[in-house]
Amino acid sequence: MKKILALFAVFAVLMGSVFAETIGDNPDDPFERERFEKEKLTTQTITMDLTTVGLKDSEIDKNASVRIEYQPMHDEARIYYETLYVTFDKGEAMNTVMACMQKFVKDNKYYNYKYMQDDRVKYFKDDRGQRRAMYSSHIKLIR
Repeated sequence: MKKILALFAVFAVLMGSVFAETIGDNPDDPFERERFEKEKLTTQTITMDLTTVGLKDSEIDKNASVRIEYQPMHDEARIYYETLYVTFDKGEAMNTVMACMQKFVKDNKYYNYKYMQDDRVKYFKDDRGQRRAMYSSHIKLIR
């Protein structure tokens, strides 16, 4: 019985090494391996277009912008919804963030997401002296 298990283990290791997935076109190229490691470790900043997330025109704040900071190695994302203080509505911000995250999850082939911490609202003045509001979420993506 032990010999059969040993042969099965050797066979599994052999098949795993034969059919191993390569990093790219040429796995022996050190520059490609380095590029893959660098892409995996860097944080990607993605600016979302609010007209493509599936919200009605009446639900979109014209002054708002949504930015996603995505960390592929940790499967985490931080999403920032920023608008003028005068036009800020927390419910609208929450709906927009949820619509953007659902689109992001679908586009990047994730299954779902969960919140790592409570959402935050921050009020500040920008470089032109205008009062602004920022709604932010910290999300863990699930494959």
